[in-house]
Amino acid sequence: MGKYSLENYEPYKTVKIRPEPPEEAYIHGGLITYVGGSWKELEPERGVYRLEPLLEASRSAEKPVLALSAEAPDWAGDEAADSYSEFVRKIGSLADSDGRLYGVLMTTLTDGEEQWNAYMEAFGKTTLFADLRQERLIRYLREQGREFGLRIVCGEDNWLSCCEALARQRLSEVWKRKPVLLHVADPECGPNVRREARRWHAALSNVDAGLGWNAGLRRFTYPSTVASGGSLPVRLWLVNTGTSPVYEDLELKLRLVRRDGGESYEIPLQARTSEWTVGDIVHNEIAELPGMPADAYFVRIGLFDKEGRPIRLNIRGDHAEGYYDAGEVSVERIDGDPLANAWDTYYPEGYYPLEDPQAPQTEQ
Repeated sequence: MGKYSLENYEPYKTVKIRPEPPEEAYIHGGLITYVGGSWKELEPERGVYRLEPLLEASRSAEKPVLALSAEAPDWAGDEAADSYSEFVRKIGSLADSDGRLYGVLMTTLTDGEEQWNAYMEAFGKTTLFADLRQERLIRYLREQGREFGLRIVCGEDNWLSCCEALARQRLSEVWKRKPVLLHVADPECGPNVRREARRWHAALSNVDAGLGWNAGLRRFTYPSTVASGGSLPVRLWLVNTGTSPVYEDLELKLRLVRRDGGESYEIPLQARTSEWTVGDIVHNEIAELPGMPADAYFVRIGLFDKEGRPIRLNIRGDHAEGYYDAGEVSVERIDGDPLANAWDTYYPEGYYPLEDPQAPQTEQ
């Protein structure tokens, strides 16, 4: 570190933690499970539904994606398209509200707006996946302003035509907003498909193709001393070296554990993980501390899903109860909150000074 390094201009004494990555990265995302059945089996008589096996499968499967077969029952007759739309709405009313599905393939009897609308209306919370080959559907979703995930059915014999279809339909940036689902048509994912899947930033697949996200912590900076009940400015530099963004709403938390007494305090951070993309991720926040006894505390960091289950980070070392060790901090009982406005005259990402230099005067 040089004499004029930006790190020499911190407004308070800091602790900088640079965790080591693990020997092997842990990938989140990866495999999906198709759940579904044919319309003929799930509604054998008009208004008579046999959906419990489907709903049970969606509850127990890992990342379930609904894939209905639009095989019409005998009773459907000439109004099959309208009846299928009603069938889709029925399933959506049961499966969309509780988040049991990861996604839904938009399978239809025919290319018709009524069936497309049924999916859009029935599944407001669940990601809809349009197949790359459904060009009319993709145009319609765009016209309606509805975001959608993309399913690409690909094998070693057609990977080039998939690339052409993506370019022709201008779908190369869908992954920035919604997941790309790779359906490998071969028994195993071949080298060409595996390479292109990374270029497409695919997040999921029906086979193990090494897809998904993995977030590691490159640097964690915080004050060496804070006030009980005061502010804790934290600066996080993470990196996602996976193939896709996170897409999910997760909870990033700190845990402060008293070194002598064992008392612990959880500090939730306001990280918008669904916006964590591929590459570097910066999160700066001034967190609020509860009233705590003055003492030295171990600082730990962890990532959790909506149910509070730990999510592994790419950090070497133990992760007891989902938390990784990240140094120590001293908590003191002092008047006021000296760090509440610590960033008013200091850019937390490291730029110093805040004032831009004046343009040089031009001699006349």
